[in-house]
Amino acid sequence: MTATVINAHARLRRAFSLEDVPPVAARIARLKQLGDALRDRRSDLIAAIDSDFGPRAESETMTAELAFLRTGLKHTIRHLPRWSRPRTARVLQPVPGRTDIWTEPKGVVGILSPWNYPLQLALMPLISAVAAGNRVLLKPSERSPATTAAMASLLEAVFPPDEVAVVTGGPDVAQAVAALPLGHLFFTGSTETGRKVAQAAARTLTPVTLELGGRSPAVALPDASPEDHAPIIAWGAWLSAGQTCVAPNHLWVPRDSAPAWTDALLDAARGFLPDDYTAMIDARAFSRIERMVAEAREGGALVRVAEGEVRGRRTIAPTIVVDPPPNSPLMTEEIFGPVLVVLTYRDPEDVIVAEADASPLAAYVFDRDAARARRFLTRLRSGGGAVNATVLHLAAHDLPFGGIGESGYGAYHGHHGFREFSHERAVFTAASGPWLRMLLPPYSETARRLFRRMTQ
Repeated sequence: MTATVINAHARLRRAFSLEDVPPVAARIARLKQLGDALRDRRSDLIAAIDSDFGPRAESETMTAELAFLRTGLKHTIRHLPRWSRPRTARVLQPVPGRTDIWTEPKGVVGILSPWNYPLQLALMPLISAVAAGNRVLLKPSERSPATTAAMASLLEAVFPPDEVAVVTGGPDVAQAVAALPLGHLFFTGSTETGRKVAQAAARTLTPVTLELGGRSPAVALPDASPEDHAPIIAWGAWLSAGQTCVAPNHLWVPRDSAPAWTDALLDAARGFLPDDYTAMIDARAFSRIERMVAEAREGGALVRVAEGEVRGRRTIAPTIVVDPPPNSPLMTEEIFGPVLVVLTYRDPEDVIVAEADASPLAAYVFDRDAARARRFLTRLRSGGGAVNATVLHLAAHDLPFGGIGESGYGAYHGHHGFREFSHERAVFTAASGPWLRMLLPPYSETARRLFRRMTQ
């Protein structure tokens, strides 16, 4: 497997040259081909993702995978000519001349993509990398093999082998990719694995984007409405059965209103069942969630489960756990499953104290007064967030998507993705004339006066 990775990287590296970067028109043409392939192979891709999850709600694949990619492609194609244009200015101080910023590709970039949104989280960074003029080495997750096979076939039909290469396999293959001297490495996954990726890339000084996760909080302020706000919290919590990096991990509610919130959340959750609900990706994920809930129940937590039919043997119905023990896995790990923890507070300041050391990928605040919710959100540290919504900040392609602290670093989507995979090269062109002699010793008294003036 290591030889396959090394050979693919060598092929891509030989093909890359700053003298032969694909022009913007060629990049746009290639991205349009990718969009056409996604449209033409829609049924095959939906079936592949459904096969991996067993089942995956078709509505989720259409919206969170295919529609998201189509809108991202259109946004990139529309704005790529402007993003790629060199930026120029004329300066007079401290020395006369012209400044330029050339936007250049980084070369061969690696993408290590996860299983939870196996198409979107592989192809969205690929779109940004191709738009910037790079060659791409993509390693998808081994936990979604049917999607990986369908995606590899699609990419092979769109891109020549010296533009995009897909390598498959387990952690050994990912480790081989992370060890390469790449122009950039993009990883989406857990915080634990992200640390290992960053350490491996550091050996070759490869710049890295880490899109990780964390325990993303949602906060219902005292004036939030269970009737109005619970449905959008429920949607974010049980979209793809909670297997979403920005899903609300836990919800803070006023102590006396916890029953009203849990009732409203479960009412909304029942709307997923049975056809618009997704199973756990595999037996390992299924067993992990069952074990976490069982430990919380044994510790005395209240566990409530949405009533309704579920499809698939690895499907866990939407579940709410109220105030689990502080040291239980539900309170110390990112849940990444169809369980929403409901925590209670007496005063909103208690939430600020409890979340003070956290740096999750997202934070959400709900209140009838949006301005008040925005003020509260400014006090919560997170990669991104939303007021009176969950997850939807991802759908705005002109917003940066990325983490902070333990939820990662770097950002992409839209122009931010283009810049993440680009090198902004600063170039100065000196103005002609005798002024350059003033920089050379021995310095005249005129030059010394000028130097003194520059320090004032």
